[in-house]
Amino acid sequence: MAKVALKKAVALSAHRAFAIVSDVSAYKEFLPLVKRSTIRAIVTEIGDTKSFAADLMVAYDRLSLSVIFTSMVEVNAVARIVIARSDDGPIKSLKAVWQITPIDGARCTVAIDVDYEFKSKLMQMAVGGLMHRAVEKVLEAFEARGRQLYPMSALPNI
Repeated sequence: MAKVALKKAVALSAHRAFAIVSDVSAYKEFLPLVKRSTIRAIVTEIGDTKSFAADLMVAYDRLSLSVIFTSMVEVNAVARIVIARSDDGPIKSLKAVWQITPIDGARCTVAIDVDYEFKSKLMQMAVGGLMHRAVEKVLEAFEARGRQLYPMSALPNI
């Protein structure tokens, strides 16, 4: 299984950053290549953790390529962690973990760790070389979403 792990300090409170990361149904509004993001199963709660199924459609228009897959998502607001797992569609195994850690009242660290393997070795090789940049783009889009939703938080990059 391949892995990409990135971490960045951002000019958002941990509460605001977590609100963006945990709003899976809004991913289509700001994440690159995500054309649809829908919560399709009833949310269940056990302790501090909410769980639900979410469908994402990822499309690369230039290649006329689109993939729909379902992830099981766990959201824990107390721990400020979001975990998505999938083994649907072309994905053999995917685990994406977002962790938000406060720095102070106006800043936090956003970490994203993605472990992935595709069913096709050819797709694994093709996408593997692009995955690090794709995760960087997701983190950049997340930060831009924060500036859009909370413009008063828009401090220079840390």
